[in-house]
Amino acid sequence: MATKKEQLAQAVAEAVGAGKPVALETVDFNDPNRPKTCLEVDFPVLPVNQVAIIEGNAGKPIYQMSKWWARRRSSVFRSMLIAAATKAPEDPSQAAKRVWDNYYANHQKKGAFKHLKVADIFMGGGTTVVEGSRLGMQMFGNDLNPVAWFVVKQEMADVDLDEVKRLLAAIEAEVKPQIMPFYYCDGPNGEKGKWTHLPTRRVEGPDFDPLALTPDQRREYCYEGPEIIYTFWAKHGPCQMTGCGHRTPIMTSPVMAVKTLTVKYWEHTCEQCGGKFHVENKAARMAPDVPLYVAPGEHPYSVVDSTGKVICPHCGSLLSVSHSLASGGRKPVNLTLLVHPQWLTGSPKNDTNGLTFGGSAQDDVEATARWSRERAGKIRLLEVRGVLPDEVTCPETRITFKTRIGTVPKRSHYVCGACGTVQDVLTTVKTSGKTGPIAAYAIQGYAPQAATCGETYNGRFFAPLGEEISLQYDAAVAEWDSRKNTDLLPYWPRNAIQIGAEIGPHDVNGHHFTHWWTLFNPCLSGCLPIIRMGEPTHRCRACHKWVTMHAPQVPGLN
Repeated sequence: MATKKEQLAQAVAEAVGAGKPVALETVDFNDPNRPKTCLEVDFPVLPVNQVAIIEGNAGKPIYQMSKWWARRRSSVFRSMLIAAATKAPEDPSQAAKRVWDNYYANHQKKGAFKHLKVADIFMGGGTTVVEGSRLGMQMFGNDLNPVAWFVVKQEMADVDLDEVKRLLAAIEAEVKPQIMPFYYCDGPNGEKGKWTHLPTRRVEGPDFDPLALTPDQRREYCYEGPEIIYTFWAKHGPCQMTGCGHRTPIMTSPVMAVKTLTVKYWEHTCEQCGGKFHVENKAARMAPDVPLYVAPGEHPYSVVDSTGKVICPHCGSLLSVSHSLASGGRKPVNLTLLVHPQWLTGSPKNDTNGLTFGGSAQDDVEATARWSRERAGKIRLLEVRGVLPDEVTCPETRITFKTRIGTVPKRSHYVCGACGTVQDVLTTVKTSGKTGPIAAYAIQGYAPQAATCGETYNGRFFAPLGEEISLQYDAAVAEWDSRKNTDLLPYWPRNAIQIGAEIGPHDVNGHHFTHWWTLFNPCLSGCLPIIRMGEPTHRCRACHKWVTMHAPQVPGLN
């Protein structure tokens, strides 16, 4: 069976006019009586859809400038732009064919589209702008979101690649030591990283605490080993029923990740019981350190260990097996990672001492630290192998739960994990007076040792965000709070969100996303002064308190 890359290469090779310069006839869009374009007549839905499925955007570096949400397939935009710019043929049945026949062609060399001006006034991550430019069109993009503007500006920049590589290397050398204490982690099966003191080449022992290093001291250390590459967060609904206040994670389903891995295997028959099963050369796991539930209907299997032994899944006998990969092959293994219902139940408003939990953008450091430790202390994940059943039983807790039912019974509502009341998310967040509290529940990490030894997950693994990692998050929050109005003041957004920006409801009548900083986690929390030149005292837009600002003033903010 051909891989996705091979299928795509074959499709390109077979495409009519692949790479050849063409000059398709366009229309005069200033003419109200102009002829129709191909897009107005027909569109090659099926072939474009096939390419879109194969393509994704993972292999195109230009679209990796940012992990933009709602990133659309570039193949869809390219074909739509060609169809919208090309005059439809006399025979309407040939319109879709004309678009598809010229999908892979070179449209820039003859410049048929160079006089066309295309405006994307809600450009987002810039797929339209990039694909139109590749066709030779004059592209104009606009977006109220400054992140969108910055991302597209970098996508379209004319740069020297060698200069960019040198710049990235310089940034990494400066920044990596500063943030590594917040991103290191243990890998699967107890894999540990290594901290080295560069001036002395001393490798630190197991009692070494990277979080105790000052920013100046961090420059002297190098870390090698597993690290965090993604963190998974969940917004919580603050129950507004009198006497409750419980916080429930808003998740439509317990499913947090789905993946298909392939393993080498061969058939084996147990010498003790005669049972047949697959011997697999590696464990098919995406979260190796969490409990595993094998779904009914999965073919019996056992993973061979480093000594060439397996345990029979039928009778439990320890067997010696010979590697018979020549008579075996590769097979896909479907995996699903679930959030345990113990975490989905949520947490109360206050801790056992009666202190309120934080987690909102407007909460202070101490309250947010209490909240992150509370949530990290309850997190459990469960990995399921095979076709996901409607119910699973956790082998650790023996709790059976539904796999497709989360805390969201209907759109924009959640069920309180304490009192069971169904409430509207917007209403409860609005009533709380601040953004909805969020909490991290899992990470995706990269373990280089696992990648080099050929593990099926290729070094990328999932793990629950437990109490140890939550301490790193708390340290990051505390450091940000101490530096955000001093040396880091020029590096974060403080202006208000314009009405109409694509972030959903905001301001006091919505989710309390009044400023760009409120969209981030509580690392950007606390009182935000209105900074005006020449005024030593300012009023916070979030809590309306008057505060004195001693940090350097930044002109031009409002």
